Amino acid sequence: MRRTIGVSADPHPNRVGTHYAATVDLSPTHSPEAKLARRDAVLAAVTRASERLSEPQPWATLVDEALRILGEATRVSRVYVFEVDHREGVECVSQRFEWCAPGVTAQIDNPGLQGVPLEAAGYVRWSELLRAGEPVFGDIEDFPESERPLLELQEIRSILVQPIFEGSRWWGFMGFDACDAVQSWERAEVDTLRIAALLLGAAIHRQTRESQMREVQKLEALGRMASSVAHDFNNVLMVIAGATELLKGELEATDARHLAEGPHAVMIDQALERASTLTRRLLEFSRRRTGRPQVVCPLELLRREEPLLRQAVGPRVQLRIFQGGDGRPIAPVRIEPTEFAQVVLNLAVNARDAMPTGGELIFDVSTVDASDSPASFDLMTEGRWTLLRVADCGDGMSPEVLAHAFEPFYTTKGRDRGTGLGLSTVQGIVTAAGGHIRVSSTVGRGTEFRVYLPAAIEPA
Repeated sequence: MRRTIGVSADPHPNRVGTHYAATVDLSPTHSPEAKLARRDAVLAAVTRASERLSEPQPWATLVDEALRILGEATRVSRVYVFEVDHREGVECVSQRFEWCAPGVTAQIDNPGLQGVPLEAAGYVRWSELLRAGEPVFGDIEDFPESERPLLELQEIRSILVQPIFEGSRWWGFMGFDACDAVQSWERAEVDTLRIAALLLGAAIHRQTRESQMREVQKLEALGRMASSVAHDFNNVLMVIAGATELLKGELEATDARHLAEGPHAVMIDQALERASTLTRRLLEFSRRRTGRPQVVCPLELLRREEPLLRQAVGPRVQLRIFQGGDGRPIAPVRIEPTEFAQVVLNLAVNARDAMPTGGELIFDVSTVDASDSPASFDLMTEGRWTLLRVADCGDGMSPEVLAHAFEPFYTTKGRDRGTGLGLSTVQGIVTAAGGHIRVSSTVGRGTEFRVYLPAAIEPA
């Protein structure tokens, strides 16, 4: 026999600090002694899981074991982790990890649990509570009718869902499903399992920051190397170019003038030009700055470069430039104008190459706070940022390509179509200006780059 207590007229009965809806089973297996034993087991499991997640290994390789520890202690049917992502501005969730008790049907390969739009699927309440850092839990029969179908398909009778935060960003959630019988959740258990979700978020956040730091260090080392190589190579080119001119002069002074202007001489000149272009690109990548940063308006700079951008993308691509956001004025930024032009031109050429049959390319400039979307999703630090969004509707990038997008010399373009330094140069310029660049892409649906530059207080 069981009964429901703690029922509140609050439309969000699971809200922390108000009422905790709890289901109490009066059978002998739910005696005070049994509940105390389970509570102790859950606390011990969270401690063991935290030790596992703190190991110096990629967090994704540690999650399965942590879920097993928590699942066995709570005696539920399934424990899992969902990640939140944004697809065309829609908040979706996808299952990434799962542990199942013996005899329980796994859901990790269920396509219905990948890319689920929370609001459209009837889980607006979940989104509001989890984003606010509050759990969702209780008996499925007590849940709103809009939330039941997907849960009942998985034969869930009771559930506990805890939010996972990476820093200040809502990263996803950790869930506990009871399928064999209704599971009551004591407040102490809810709070203890909340710690497990917080620890997982901390592990993700720590390793994300470490990875970003390694990337910065790698780029700095490559920049120094590229600068050294470029200068040495440029010196060699100067010797070759000088010797070639002397040789041409000697040939012209003899009866071999035709050799000085022949196809072999032309090939040498073309090779020297290509080598010189590569040297300039290497120097750009090494962030050897020739100008001084200025306080400028990005939207004005963008409109100034519009004729060049239209020429670069060609007639098949429709270029749109506009001021986005909520209508607030665009905050100025501090950057060298020619370097800003280089950033937008590189991004425009990349978009053009991703749309060989044409399409639409959008440049959208706005000013956002760190708490605004998408800045909060992109983990921007506190303060005001001027955001440049560059979105196309092209081929998109696979997750494997996306992971290497900013790596120097990495390119998916054909031979003689790219050096692989375009996006690396963009990242170097943006980073040197104190900004950040983020990218999201879906194969067949396009790519969006988001360039964040710190807002300058006043124009100089």
